[in-house]
Amino acid sequence: MIIRQNWIDEVLEAVWVAKETNKDSIQDIKIICEHDAQESIDIDATVKEMVTQNLIKKDNGRVLFLPEGKRQAMNIIRRHRLAERLLVDVLQVSESSMEITACQFEHILNLEVTESVCAFLGHPPLCPHGHPIPLGSCCKAYQRDRVKPLVIRLIDVELGKDAKIAFITPSFHKRFERLTALGVIAGSHIVVHQRKPSFVVRLGETELAIDEDIAREIYVKPL
Repeated sequence: MIIRQNWIDEVLEAVWVAKETNKDSIQDIKIICEHDAQESIDIDATVKEMVTQNLIKKDNGRVLFLPEGKRQAMNIIRRHRLAERLLVDVLQVSESSMEITACQFEHILNLEVTESVCAFLGHPPLCPHGHPIPLGSCCKAYQRDRVKPLVIRLIDVELGKDAKIAFITPSFHKRFERLTALGVIAGSHIVVHQRKPSFVVRLGETELAIDEDIAREIYVKPL
């Protein structure tokens, strides 16, 4: 039997998830794979191949990571959970679509794209389900040097700081049309002029008062 790489990826992911809940038996891993995998996987054959590749080892019914297996599993989990954050926070997709698409992303994102997505999202520590996202090299640099995220919400911009609108994620289409009519569009320069008693921004020579919930839906790149 030919063991496909995505089968190995799925089992590595399942082992990681199982260990987060202090479970690491073959049966625990099978349950996770049956629930999460997008296709039927021969778990026993895949585990046997992973042992041969020195990714894991078995010990009295338990599955333990070897260094290379743990490294690969961490990267898979990182890609998956970052994809979940991107899909939920930026694209606002449904949970069912999020799960399916994140499973696809975890197999195709390379290191460069993964680091860019992480920086774009502001190095999030948790996925939408509250599980930790493993740190990447970009996160360590962010913690060490306090490198600012590339894109942040308008609500978080400092007073008087110039920014460029990157994208808008309005809850309602009519809200998007209204913002567009006011000139609040991608590429526009915007400055937070006032927070209290109302949230006021400046676009060119025009000042606009907007709701704070709208300011949370406008993402900008600080300049």
